[in-house]
Amino acid sequence: MSSSISVINEVMDAVIALMNATTPFATVTRGALTTGNSLTAEVAPSSYNAVFMDKNSYIFLDVTMNGKHHSLKTLSEAMNKIHSTLTRAKSYTADTTNHRWQIVDITNKTLPQIIGREDNQDWLMASSLSVKFYWEGD
Repeated sequence: MSSSISVINEVMDAVIALMNATTPFATVTRGALTTGNSLTAEVAPSSYNAVFMDKNSYIFLDVTMNGKHHSLKTLSEAMNKIHSTLTRAKSYTADTTNHRWQIVDITNKTLPQIIGREDNQDWLMASSLSVKFYWEGD
């Protein structure tokens, strides 16, 4: 059986795969931004759950996305494309192995915005998405 931690990781992996399916300028990875042009996504502080009598639940998983690129236009277009593609999708990823979770919806929390510029003139942007998924708890 899946623990809640591995379910969160599975959903994060699925969200990152959806992000990468938009073919941005760099592969979206988990963790901190690397040197050079890069995109990352990671779990952000999340709080709201709807729990049912059988202990199955809707979980709202907030995801922070960060990007860095020497071209502001390239960075902005990639991050905005990820946001628009994921929030406008009509169907989402599900756990095909154990059938224990299903992404139900993805919404914008904060749209991509400039957060700074590095000494080497690379632009930095950040944004966040809220991923709603149904989980059949352990």
